[in-house]
Amino acid sequence: MIAVFAECTVQSGQEENFKNLAHALADKSRQEEKNVSYDILRETKAESNEYFFLEKWQDQDGLDEHMKKDYFTETIEAVNKIIRGELEIHVFETV
Repeated sequence: MIAVFAECTVQSGQEENFKNLAHALADKSRQEEKNVSYDILRETKAESNEYFFLEKWQDQDGLDEHMKKDYFTETIEAVNKIIRGELEIHVFETV
């Protein structure tokens, strides 16, 4: 299994826009055959605009196919316009 953990800081005033983009991405991703789970997270006591993506895929092929989807590339492009800095992405495999 492959797990992806990504984090970003959303520009002030763009939180609702980000949530709409992220939730639409998660909903579509969950429909993919090899998706195990896809969640958008924020710390419960967060006072910052930091958000996290936690997703699990059956295998690397599933993740690779996901990243080729038009809705994925379009959403990431839109997210990159409303975050500060870069989207930080970490990919893990289950051992």
